[in-house]
Amino acid sequence: MSFDAKKFIKDLPKLPGVYQMFDGSGEVIYVGKARALKNRVSSYFSGKAKDNKTMALVAAIDNMSYHITRSEAEALLLENQLIKKHNPRYNVLLKDGKSYPYIYCSVGEDEFPLLEFRRGKKQNKGRYFGPFPSAAYVRNSLHFLQKVFKVRQCNNSTFQNRSRPCLQHQINRCTAPCVDYVTKQEYQQQLQYTFDFIEGKSNQVVESLMTQMEQAAQSQQYEKAAEFRDQIKAIRMIQAKQTVELQPDDNFDLITVAQQANLYIATVGTVRNGQFMGYRNHYPSTPKGTSLHEFLYAFLGLYYDNQITADAILCNIDPSNKTEMTQLLSDIKGKKVFITSKPRGNRLKLLKQAEENMHNALAIKANKYQTWQNKWNMWQQELGFEHAPKRVECFDISHQMGEHTRASCVVFDESGPVKKEYRQYIMENITAADDYAAMRQVISKRLQSIEKKQLGHPDIFVIDGGKGQVNQALGILEEHDINDIQVIGVTKDDHRTAGEERIYLPESKQFIKPESHGLLSLMIQFIRDEAHRFAIKSHRKAFKKSRTTSTLDDIPGIGKKRRNQLLKHFGGLQGLNKASLDDIKKVNGISENMAQVIYQFLHPKSV
Repeated sequence: MSFDAKKFIKDLPKLPGVYQMFDGSGEVIYVGKARALKNRVSSYFSGKAKDNKTMALVAAIDNMSYHITRSEAEALLLENQLIKKHNPRYNVLLKDGKSYPYIYCSVGEDEFPLLEFRRGKKQNKGRYFGPFPSAAYVRNSLHFLQKVFKVRQCNNSTFQNRSRPCLQHQINRCTAPCVDYVTKQEYQQQLQYTFDFIEGKSNQVVESLMTQMEQAAQSQQYEKAAEFRDQIKAIRMIQAKQTVELQPDDNFDLITVAQQANLYIATVGTVRNGQFMGYRNHYPSTPKGTSLHEFLYAFLGLYYDNQITADAILCNIDPSNKTEMTQLLSDIKGKKVFITSKPRGNRLKLLKQAEENMHNALAIKANKYQTWQNKWNMWQQELGFEHAPKRVECFDISHQMGEHTRASCVVFDESGPVKKEYRQYIMENITAADDYAAMRQVISKRLQSIEKKQLGHPDIFVIDGGKGQVNQALGILEEHDINDIQVIGVTKDDHRTAGEERIYLPESKQFIKPESHGLLSLMIQFIRDEAHRFAIKSHRKAFKKSRTTSTLDDIPGIGKKRRNQLLKHFGGLQGLNKASLDDIKKVNGISENMAQVIYQFLHPKSV
């Protein structure tokens, strides 16, 4: 090991901060945080017995660097930023996937605010509720709120252009504020009930509704009283469905972790204001040999990042360095946060439910993972490769009668598809329907991307095509003097039967026919179909766009409004082409100069 650990540790301060470890190629292989940098880094080189993962990490270190922070909480934020940036192979990596969903209300923006499903950043003014653990919970909640409190959920464009009530009003799920069927005061009252219910104050809502029901009955407004009665009944039914009774001020998260078949899972359940909001499963990329206690510690840091709204975290095991993590999360929240693996009563029941859900989800995921592993080994067993590949990229070309040619590149590894690395390429300056030229171009573009982003060469290029397409790819690799990428082709039989694919191996210039519906056949078929799906997705998008645009868009000064006015006046582009200059001048909103520009554009030869 060329790294001089003693010299590096000697200069380290006993301050909070973040350290990075690099291998011989300069790649970041681990990022860690510490309350005291000197003490933490020293522990790696103390010579005491370590687990296999840590010993492998230490053996790979070629260099290190560090950053001092003002606090350990600040170190956690910096650590997470660096982990997301570098994806070090010895860190637990939390795949974000889709952002968490919110319920959004446009209060303060609209006279009659709407409720809707939102993801991502909080860009608009108004009020956000959440985040929630699952999209299904949010959609079900919106459905219930619309049914009980009848707050509008249509967009502003629809709302502002209504002249009569829509279907939602007819089925008694909206009070039709768009046509003034409800006063602003009445609407605001229902909106406040909605806010209170989302915040877990359902008992408070019921009490208010009961008071109004009694007042309506006393004043002989029986239809109004019946509406309040139905709202109370609906809320009571929702309250009765909650299997575990919670207190109105209960505000905690349930986090359970487990491991199976080299897969790690963390299941997060959320309780806010006494309401259970459902579960969300996470499958972070985790180095082999990581203990569950270490995994939970790393997951807590990644999951809460720079925000925590729970008052307590109930876990099925304790994280490593529990005291340190408790203090860290308390610093982020600004008040005491409790972490416990020994809850009692109803909280224990919920934790057991979370564990059961987690094990069911893990069993399904592990079964899929194991099946894919068996398929992945077929590269070596049936195609004679020296070892199973670490990375495979598959290419497909898609076009419509030569129009809008698009190419896809999909990426797979031993765990399955790596969708965040999928890429689409636009083919330029090629003859229509020339698949050979398209294949040459996409391979060239892909190699440029690999070099620019320093991705490293994949082990295999899978080409959706036969000998001709494979030879085009081989030609480009030869031009770039690349000989560490194997190329194979995948073609269907003469009847294009799924499951009857043939594999072309250019080294032996032979076609191999895998066993029908065997593991190799199923894997190759899945990879090829995924590339085909992704290419068609890009092509259809381009094709659809071409059919929704007009040649009028190329005329300077013609926007969407004038274009629609012209097409409506003449009944379409064909009628406009036949129109004289005087006819165009008569169109409302078209000046004499603009009419001249339009006519010259449509009839360049006559000018």
